Amino acid sequence: MNMHFSRSKVAQMIKLALMAPLVSMPLGAMAQETAPDTETVFDQEVIEQIEVTSRYRKETLNKIPISVTTFSADDIEEAGLRNINDIAVSAVGMSMERTFGRQSDIPVIRGVSWIPGFGSQKASYFIDGVYFGGSIQSLPLDLIERVEIVKGPQSAQYGRRTFSGAINFITSRPSDELSGYVNLTLGQNGNQKLAAGVSSKLSDMFAFRASISADSYDGDWENTKEDGPDVGGEKTKSGMLGLYFTPSKNTDISVNYIYNENDDEAQPFGYQGAADNNCFLDTRPYYCGEALRNQPISIGGGGFLDNDDYGLRVTSEHISFKINHHFDFGTLSWISGWNSRDGETGLDQTYNGAEESFSFGFFSGGPYLTPADAWYTLDSSGTDEYSHEIRFNSSAFDDRLYWSVGAYLWHSEAEPNAVDSFAEELENQALMAMATYEFTDDFRLSAEIRRSSDEVNTEAYDTLIQNEQFADVSNEFDSTTTRFIAEYDVSDDTLMYLTRSEGNSPGGFNTSTLLPDDLVVIDEEDMVMYELGVKSTMFDGKLYVSAAAYTMDWTKQQLTDSFDEVEGPPVSYTSNAGSTEIKGLEIEGTWLINENFSLEFGLSRTDAQFEELFDSNQCRFFAPGGASSFCVGDNLREFGDLKGNSPPQVPKNEATLALSYSTQVKEGVEVFSRMDFSYDSSRYAHVHNLIETGSRQLVNLKAGVQLENVRLTAWVNNVTDNDTPTYVFRYVDVQSFAYGSRAFPVAPSRGREIGITASYKF
Repeated sequence: MNMHFSRSKVAQMIKLALMAPLVSMPLGAMAQETAPDTETVFDQEVIEQIEVTSRYRKETLNKIPISVTTFSADDIEEAGLRNINDIAVSAVGMSMERTFGRQSDIPVIRGVSWIPGFGSQKASYFIDGVYFGGSIQSLPLDLIERVEIVKGPQSAQYGRRTFSGAINFITSRPSDELSGYVNLTLGQNGNQKLAAGVSSKLSDMFAFRASISADSYDGDWENTKEDGPDVGGEKTKSGMLGLYFTPSKNTDISVNYIYNENDDEAQPFGYQGAADNNCFLDTRPYYCGEALRNQPISIGGGGFLDNDDYGLRVTSEHISFKINHHFDFGTLSWISGWNSRDGETGLDQTYNGAEESFSFGFFSGGPYLTPADAWYTLDSSGTDEYSHEIRFNSSAFDDRLYWSVGAYLWHSEAEPNAVDSFAEELENQALMAMATYEFTDDFRLSAEIRRSSDEVNTEAYDTLIQNEQFADVSNEFDSTTTRFIAEYDVSDDTLMYLTRSEGNSPGGFNTSTLLPDDLVVIDEEDMVMYELGVKSTMFDGKLYVSAAAYTMDWTKQQLTDSFDEVEGPPVSYTSNAGSTEIKGLEIEGTWLINENFSLEFGLSRTDAQFEELFDSNQCRFFAPGGASSFCVGDNLREFGDLKGNSPPQVPKNEATLALSYSTQVKEGVEVFSRMDFSYDSSRYAHVHNLIETGSRQLVNLKAGVQLENVRLTAWVNNVTDNDTPTYVFRYVDVQSFAYGSRAFPVAPSRGREIGITASYKF
């Protein structure tokens, strides 16, 4: 029997396929795509698709053929999102946990993780399309119009350090009339924030917006170390200024300035010592299972540092300049940016307040333990970077062809952020081009290409090439990355797309002066991703669902290792040790249940496994007496093989759910409430896949009233007081023989917190 499938039938089949997982999914497994805003049309709410600029041109979320999760200003306010950490909790396919407080970020998108300071960052931040280096945890969201999380390799579009994705913060434009706001938050544990902002159009040619904010948090933990420093407290001062000029109807110019100042106490870490190790006790004792929770925090003391030296003190500034000029035949854009970051960090690197540590002088007749002053460090760092980008875009053939070309320059200078480290100077130059051609009203193909060159200038390289064996090593890393997209409109409200994209993570050099020459060079990483996706609006505009399945092949993977043939703490360094295959599925959407209730949901499954990785520390679990001399050649390949293990800090399953309710009780008075649920499965601390954080379930509740210009919200975060650690890492017991025993610092999570937020807008 012959069967004929019309476009409408195909569309209906796709919609049914999208709905099937939602029907069968347990309620607790659903998750949130912080989804499009809504608008009222003929007294019935329908989903209004947010306009995004993830491909440097305006497209609606349901029509862009790549995976993008967005958070609008309304989403941020209604969910009570305070920073990038809250956004990551609410976005499936992305996770980010505080590791060492606010001095380093690990944004993990689609299972691609890294260790801060070792290798290149895999997902990067942008503000209005300008690269922003360093941590962005303290950036206030008060003047952010939209956050776009673009998933998968973005190297062809955004360039370096977008190996797994890009996170773009788009700042708000000024309003035509004078407007502003004042926000006040008061919560437990000294949680306080005061923010204010104003914007206005002053003339036909000039407009501005400005904001200031100050917030503080006293922490939820106590340091048990006698005379030790306070832990966990954070203070931030921020200011943002935007100036906008329109000298003619064809030209617009914007200048943005952001200032941030952090003053944080010592990062709290519980210490799970060697006495708790429970596996491989006859060879290389380790810990297997979920990390112990609520371990005592004992940091500092001993007089090695002043208590005021512990923690993080950092000042950062960001300036961007953008000009667009519209010709009859296209648009020319110039974007420049400058970032500066100066910081000081004081650490107790014993993580348990130990005042004595093993001495390698013991081997020549010295004492077993000596003062642990080498483990208490006060480091300063500074980074300055600037970038310039020029793009020209146009269309042809009755707008069936859209194309753009451009050039990019980025330069960074970094002072040492630790003792025994070299300074580093980086420069990236690139040429890029893209084109989209509409073959029919329903079918389009896109191609993007970027040719990049990274030059790394560091004393580590200058020292390395003095060795005759490494004299020919180059400090330039060249790459060509592409992305190809095929998209098809199955119907007016259903889009299907297929993508092949490449990622490149730049190489470099380990900068510790204590490493041998053969451990200095770091090669570039490569990634190839295939993605099949569909986006559809159903039920007369009341349900929007997007789904994507993808596979990623990651080679020459940069991983951290340790070199312990030194006096004092082992030296961590980066090596190209592994290759990983990642397969995943994401489902996100919004359902307007009725005029009062809405549901935002999503689910992600990330199956990331090493395809090739041999690790000497893994081998030592099986070596007689844990001897490193055993772990070479065939023994290393047999007992150190980690094929099938998962990369660290990657949750296999993520889910969030947001149920919102609002109703107008009388004219000018609206009451609202919201429940947010998020779930992350356990994260392994290291490549061994032995110690892990355990799964986490977070519930946040909010309720309040809107009185014209005044909004009052009462909230409870972490309602169930979930105590799953946010981060665990492999370390050493500093008092064990030659630092030979493993220990594990464990970062605790914030407990239950109750507070109120009041805001006034005019």
